[in-house]
Amino acid sequence: MKFLILLAIVLQVTLVYCGSELDVPTNVHNRSMSIKGQLFCGRKPFEGAKVRLFRVYQPNAADNIAELLDVKNTYITGMFQVEGDTSRFPRTKTEIQPYVTIHHNCNMDNKETSNQGYKRIGVRLPEDYVTLGTKARKVYDFGKLNLELEFPGETRDTKFTFAD
Repeated sequence: MKFLILLAIVLQVTLVYCGSELDVPTNVHNRSMSIKGQLFCGRKPFEGAKVRLFRVYQPNAADNIAELLDVKNTYITGMFQVEGDTSRFPRTKTEIQPYVTIHHNCNMDNKETSNQGYKRIGVRLPEDYVTLGTKARKVYDFGKLNLELEFPGETRDTKFTFAD
């Protein structure tokens, strides 16, 4: 009997030690996702587009900020990487149906932007890239996207501001 108790203690210590070395997720309820890509306006990298990663698909033009996982502006190179997890959500809302929106004003001047609003592109992403834990273990490569093109479902968002 003492041998079984000792064996159980040794196994628990071993599992705890190995678990920390193997980076096993501490909370399997959390899920995460990471996306990278590069945006262009014609042949030039587009700096300043706002890329938002949401937990769930949002078909309308009004983004539900409560479902936001991460938001970044593109760099001078047009590159971006957004990564988020569900650790701040209740356990009943940890599923991720990844959805990304891009707000930009490629080929628009300030007057046109203020009158018509920013262009908004929304894209559903494959759920295969959602991983367990708070750190994404896969990165979805969005690739290179030319914002000069008009995309299916592209809208104008007159309520959007870069302060959002």
